[in-house]
Amino acid sequence: MKIFNTKLILTFSFLFVSACSVLDHDPQDAIVPKQAFDSESSVRSAIVGLYHQLQSDDYYGASIQYASDNYTDVSTYAGFNIEYQEAGEGIIPPTNLLVEKIWLGAYRVINGANEIVSGVPGVDDIGFTEDERVAVIAEAKCLRGLGYLDLLVHFGEHWNLDSEYGLPLVTRSTNSDYANVEMISRSTVQETYDFILNDLETAEAGLPNSDNRAVATKALAQSLLAKTYLHMKGYESAINYSTLVIDNANYSLNPSFLDIFQSELTNESIFELVSSSLDISNLALWTVLRDEVLPEESLIASFSEGDQRRELIGNVEGKPYERFLKAEDFSSHANPAYIIRIAELYFYRAEANHFLGNSNDALENLNAVRTRAGLNPHADSNNFLDKYINENKWELFAEGKRLHTLVRINKAEEILEIESFRKIYPIPAREFEIDGNQLVQNPGY
Repeated sequence: MKIFNTKLILTFSFLFVSACSVLDHDPQDAIVPKQAFDSESSVRSAIVGLYHQLQSDDYYGASIQYASDNYTDVSTYAGFNIEYQEAGEGIIPPTNLLVEKIWLGAYRVINGANEIVSGVPGVDDIGFTEDERVAVIAEAKCLRGLGYLDLLVHFGEHWNLDSEYGLPLVTRSTNSDYANVEMISRSTVQETYDFILNDLETAEAGLPNSDNRAVATKALAQSLLAKTYLHMKGYESAINYSTLVIDNANYSLNPSFLDIFQSELTNESIFELVSSSLDISNLALWTVLRDEVLPEESLIASFSEGDQRRELIGNVEGKPYERFLKAEDFSSHANPAYIIRIAELYFYRAEANHFLGNSNDALENLNAVRTRAGLNPHADSNNFLDKYINENKWELFAEGKRLHTLVRINKAEEILEIESFRKIYPIPAREFEIDGNQLVQNPGY
């Protein structure tokens, strides 16, 4: 496999995937694929562009994490931006800027992936081998599957396989012609899951079993398959895929919880988006630099004595209030985003075993994460879901996982005290302003 300098091609890639809503008519500046895909190196630059878009503020650079956490019992908002205030109040309208950014951010990744999937077979480069083409397409499909899964658990009725409220599945390249985008309707939830599974199964077959945690690998595809099946209540498959990753020698629970967030690319990470001073994230902007996204007092009070995870909520010199410290670099803003950690696979396996009635296995997996934090294991599986909900919150705060976890286990309405239709976000209002759109809004909005 040839090695390419990702720093040199990043600017090209950014131009390639930048622009607009996939469902928008407005023309945008972009590189036309027939011009872009004239060599293997141009394809590689486009792949890097997908990671750049994942890192952007409107996706994993801050929005997806803090929209979810403000909406739940993890964080509170103390600033003046209306989009965060609405999330904090648990009443998000279709005009909310955060949900618009997440929708657009994910679809930008999907559109870039579509360009790669359709464009790679036609690249005329004698040095670009068939095996390399298969791997590149698998990488694009893995990231497309991630994008669609993120969209489904935030904007679709993902808990109901019979629901008509899935996603508009944009599966073809726009060829950078944003003035003539095909208007499509929403697919069903089952159809959306089928598409995600197909992408991820292709990715699993074509990606390497690599320990490169900064890019898509076979283990990432397997982790996303585990998560997808968990949402579908396909518990046996969720356990099987989780076990494949847990048993992979490239990954393990990091002995120190704190070290995960004070280092980069530890054995804990299955997929971690690494930032730098030249390619920043905004994860510390809202939580440390500004007095805005702050830990809920109830979260702070809920930790048991001796829990190492409590140490990543603390004070910053010269600033009031305790803050989230999983992203604490507010000088260079080189804070990574933790997309999937091995701890989550233990949670997936614990949850699936619980709903299958395997109480001992469920408890063993939950305790694996709990004891790593320095706490004594739970002695029994009584009130297991309550224990699971708490461990999940203590482990994954400030990582944006809380909302769809509570919805998946049918606890969101009870714990968050929200109306049933607010278990997912509304489709952004701007999508309905496009002439010829075929979308239907989520019920209740």
